[in-house]
Amino acid sequence: MTRIRNLFGLLETLFNSRRLRTILAALIFFIFLFGYLFYVSEPDVRNLGDGIWWALVTITTVGYGDITPVTTLGRVVASSLMLLGLGLIATITAIVSAKFIQNFVDHHTNDDVLEKLDEMQLELDDIKKKLQ
Repeated sequence: MTRIRNLFGLLETLFNSRRLRTILAALIFFIFLFGYLFYVSEPDVRNLGDGIWWALVTITTVGYGDITPVTTLGRVVASSLMLLGLGLIATITAIVSAKFIQNFVDHHTNDDVLEKLDEMQLELDDIKKKLQ
């Protein structure tokens, strides 16, 4: 039961992270921005939804290949989004990993300290008995 509470605490801490919320907001902003830029720069892209779909697929490094840039400007937009996407995804991964590690260290450090305190209490009780 405590593991489930620890998991919920970790998820709450993770989603309360201001840095993570900022990065996710930037990610969404860049998906819409580059989707629009791709829609404007590529003649084969029929609507804004296709441009946003392409940006989402590109920034997450999935790359289905259903929509590809054919113009030079489209390739510049694509290259920029690829580099930006790698950086944003790496940053999100680092933030989430740091939160998991921090949570692990906090809980295990507390457990170790409590265990040591229990041992010391037993030793203290033993010493008190010997002195009486």
